[in-house]
This record gives sequence, C-alpha cells and structure tokens, in this order.
Amino acid sequence: MADDPSTIAWRLQRLEEAVRDLGLRVVSVELYTRDRAEVERDLVELRAAIADEKQARKDDVKDIRAQADKQAERQSGNWRQALFGGVIPGLVVLLSVAVQIVLATRGGK
Repeated sequence: MADDPSTIAWRLQRLEEAVRDLGLRVVSVELYTRDRAEVERDLVELRAAIADEKQARKDDVKDIRAQADKQAERQSGNWRQALFGGVIPGLVVLLSVAVQIVLATRGGK
C-alpha cells in the first residue's frame, strides 16, 4: 500500500527521501563562511599581485623608453659630426664634379 502513488504514506515517504537528500547536499554555515573568507582572501591577494604586476610593467616600459632615448641620442650625434661627416664631403664631391664638367667643356684650356 505504501508503493501506491495515490496514498498519503507514499507521498510522505517521498518527502522524507527528498529531505534526506537535501540534508546530504546542505553545507554547514561554518564551512560556508570559512570557504567564503578563504576565497575573499585569495581574491584580495590576486588583486594585489595584479596591481604589483601592472606597476612593474609600467616601470619596465619607462626604463625601456629611457634606454631607447639614450641610445638614440648616442647614435644621432651632434651637428658638428653631421657637418664634418656628411655635408663637407658632399660639397667637395659636388665641387670636384663641377670642376670636371667645366674642364671638359672648355677642353682643358
């Protein structure tokens, strides 16, 4: 008679099984609060680690930019290097070409 779905005894038995199953699934308040506190502590630590990593990356980028600027300054030289290394030799070459053209057109006379 307890197996008949229409009886109150069967329904009561089903309810008792459901409550028993829920009892197995329920987590105690102490365990829940302890786990939640641990998760929150981990999140705080992760946020702090991420903030530290972001700051470290910003510092690294600043250092790399400073090194690149120093290297660019060393490679670019100054105006005297440009004058003696590029402009004057270029003018000498142009002048020698112009003299050769003039001498070639006049026939060396």
